[in-house]
Parts: sequence; structure tokens; C-alpha cells
Amino acid sequence: MKRQGELGGTLPATLWTLAIGALVMAPFLGQLSTSLLAGRDSQRELREQYSSDSSVEFAIWKLQNDQTYRDSVDVAPGTPITVAPAVTVNGITTTTSSTAVPIGTWTAMANHPAGVGTGGALAWNGGDYIYALTGNTTTGFRRYSISGNSWTSLAATPATVGAGGALVFVGPDNLYALRGNNQTTFWRYSISGNSWTTRAVTPAAVRWGGSLAYLSGNFIYALRGNNSTAFWRYSLSGNSWTSMTNAPANVRDGGALAFAGADSIYAFRGNNTTAFWLYRISGNSWSSQAVSLATVDDGGALAFTGSDYLFAFRGKTTATAWRYQVSRDLWIPVATAPASVDPGGALVYAGGNTLYGFQGSGQQSFWRFTITPPEFDLTSTAGDFTIDARIRINGSTINVLIWDIN
Repeated sequence: MKRQGELGGTLPATLWTLAIGALVMAPFLGQLSTSLLAGRDSQRELREQYSSDSSVEFAIWKLQNDQTYRDSVDVAPGTPITVAPAVTVNGITTTTSSTAVPIGTWTAMANHPAGVGTGGALAWNGGDYIYALTGNTTTGFRRYSISGNSWTSLAATPATVGAGGALVFVGPDNLYALRGNNQTTFWRYSISGNSWTTRAVTPAAVRWGGSLAYLSGNFIYALRGNNSTAFWRYSLSGNSWTSMTNAPANVRDGGALAFAGADSIYAFRGNNTTAFWLYRISGNSWSSQAVSLATVDDGGALAFTGSDYLFAFRGKTTATAWRYQVSRDLWIPVATAPASVDPGGALVYAGGNTLYGFQGSGQQSFWRFTITPPEFDLTSTAGDFTIDARIRINGSTINVLIWDIN
């Protein structure tokens, strides 16, 4: 009987223990299942993050080392260009793109005191001053102080300047100018004397598309414009003009010249075309280069910034601006100008990372363009994981500006 009593007492206790155990084990097992699932999710997220990171690194490598891919990104700022082939890491395939950010920023500077029109031109003296022809069938001539952001009126030109007006600095004390306006007039300006002198007339009348280029030495080069192919060289020491090999086609509105090294002069044809040429001084010969991204007309302008780059206005009542890389023979869009550029539009390099420009079109607007290193927005998606980054590539240096994980 005692034995039966002991058994009778143990059974309820055992059942009670099992009941308590069931209450405790159910949530424990549920928690264990959730933890295992969470662990698997965490591992998946880590794999996705690793895959996305790897794909961003691959995109950076492509931008640095795959010239064809880099060109496709550079020529289409604001447009995502897919990285190919897609990167697959740990069995996860990513989708990645690079988007070029337009180069440069524009800043409005002190307005020119009068409206600038056809024949407007700019020339930098290598120091604090930029000299300017107002054009617009006026005699206006002024000097802009970079440090003071201010304009000073100088001795007026001997006659009105119109279409084809052009200006170059020939250091240390002189500037030379084409009057344009369908005339053959050519002048020299003395900085120290604040005075103009008439020089040998050009071989024919200069008009739309007339332009000048000077780097150093004894010669200034000129396009006649005026819907002709005429191209000339002026001797400073001889005060005389010589006809050089004609341009490949007629030059008119938007024609422009810019030196780019001791032997190279680049030219826009203008005339509502995309033609862009290189003139070799040593060979007295022309060759066609990569055409501009759109037709160039009134207000077209070129400026060489040293080493490998030229910058340009398209003109033609657009705010379009471009950069041309000599070594790649490649045009890319840069940040658009603050307003549309038309007749009288002009660009000039002023050292460092700055250019200055006239809007033309009878307006007083005068702008500064600050050159910035190339920047790119990168987006990489792996599963549910996305990285958005912005990088700056300055030569071989890469800076991460933004790194956002979603």
C-alpha cells in the first residue's frame, strides 16, 4: 500500500512538471526558430552588402581603367550608364550604374557697364586684369579687375567694333584687335599709354566669325570669317600679313580660334555646323577633329586652359557649354551657363581653375566659371540592399563624398 501511495504521489508531480516544461519550452523553441531565421536573414544581408560594395569598387575601377566606359559616362552627364558585365559575388548578381555630374560652377560677377553684342571680345593679361571690347557697333573698351570684381573704362577704340571683332594680349604691354564690322582695320593698344595705334590692314574685310589667336613669339593668327576660308598670319616685327593654308570650309557666325600648345591651334567653323579643326603651325595644315556635340553659331567661343583642355560656348541662343580634351579628342557637356549665349558671347581663361565669359546678346552679364574635378554618382543594388555613393576622381586620387546605405 505504501508503494502504491508513493506511485500515486509521483504521477501528479510528474504530470505537473511536464505541463510546466511545455509552457516554458514552447516560447523557447519559438525564439530559437526566430533566431535561426534572423541569423539566416542577417547572413543574406551581409552577402548582399558585400556584393554591393564589391560592385561599387568595380565601377570605380571601370571609370579609372576602361576608357570606353568612362567616355560613355562622361558624354552623358545626368544619365545613369550601366556597368557591364554585372558583378556576381556569393551567388548574388548586382545592378550597378555610374552617372557623371556636370563639371564646374558658374557665378555672376559685376555686370559689364554696357550691353555686349556682336564683336564682343575678352583677353587676359596674365595677372589681375581682363580686357574687353564691348562690340555691339560701339567704341567701348574696358578693363576688369579680378581681385576687385570691378570694371574701369579705358580709351575708346578709334572706330566702332562689330561682327568679327576680336582681341588678344601680346605681353607685356600690348593688345591687338580686329575691328570686324566688315572692315580691314587692325589696331594695337598700349596698356601703359592707354592709347590705340592703327596697324597694317588685313588682306580682306573681316566680319562674322573673325577671330584671333596668340600664344607667344612673333605671330598672331586670324580667321577672316565673313563666310570665307581665309586664314592669315600677322608678323609683329614686320607689321605685315601673310595668307596661310585656307580653312577646310567657310567660316561664319560662331567661328573661333584657340591656341593649345606651341604647334596647335583649334578652331570652330561656326556657321551652324559641328565642324571642329586643328591647325598645325609646323605643317601649315588643317585636320578635322571630333565634331562638337551640337551645331555652333552666334556666340560660339573657345578658350584653352593649359595642358589638355579647352572650354567652349555653343552660342546659338543656348546656355550650352562644353569641355574638349585634347588627348582623348573628346567633347563632354559641362554645367550650363546661367543664361543663353548669343552674338558677343566670349570666353577667356584667367589662370588656375577659372574662366570668365560674356553672355553677349546685348546683355551686360559677365560670369565666372570655376572648373571642378570630375564627380560621379554610383548606385549598386544587390537583392534588397542598395548603396548610393558620390566620388570625385582627380587624376589618380579618389575621394568618397557620399556613401549612403539603403
